[in-house]
Amino acid sequence: MLLSACSDDNTVFNEPSPIRAYETDAEILAQFVDVDNATGAFFINPDKKITASDYVVNRSREELMMVSTINRDKFTRDMEAVNGMLRAVKQSGNSTAIIYSTYSSDKLIEGRITDTYGVTRSATRSINGNTLAQMVVTSDRDDARQFYAPRYVTMNVSANSSSRFYLYQLSLGDTSNPDAGILIVAGVNTPQPCHSYIISNNGNSDWLSVKGMNLVGDGTLSVSFSQ
Repeated sequence: MLLSACSDDNTVFNEPSPIRAYETDAEILAQFVDVDNATGAFFINPDKKITASDYVVNRSREELMMVSTINRDKFTRDMEAVNGMLRAVKQSGNSTAIIYSTYSSDKLIEGRITDTYGVTRSATRSINGNTLAQMVVTSDRDDARQFYAPRYVTMNVSANSSSRFYLYQLSLGDTSNPDAGILIVAGVNTPQPCHSYIISNNGNSDWLSVKGMNLVGDGTLSVSFSQ
């Protein structure tokens, strides 16, 4: 309930509503994060429909409008820290693909075309395949694996971040060129499950080396490879 106070000239002022906790507003903002295909950056899309009922009465947007300026600015600063790196990666042309995860979906934007490795989305998550390797990358520890890889390898990716945004780099290659393919995994911390992708091993080696490192955020990235 809003309280009002009257001044001497009978002008009525509404008392400002109390500012909600940052995590409350950040969770609302995270639902509206989308990806700009042209720039490769995250942005807040106020027209995004969060639930089916939003097409009738957009309650989610009403919640977005109630986010305080202070909390929105903090969220935007965290988002821009990741965006700065994403723009640099996209402009460099060195990445094979960038994998984005938002509140509602995942997206893969292809980058540099190489003759060695390709990455495409998998229609379904692979759960019954023969596991070739597993790795866990944290903000404190890089991880690396080398394993026998057939022509096509399924890669399952799952991020669990205590930070609002995260960004990891996965380098694909062999002993002669460990950075032949560069995958960037970026996202906003959401309840999204694991996502699956198909790596095409078009190189001359039957062995695949993968090294993962954390670039932004505090959490873990779990990656498994299966046949």
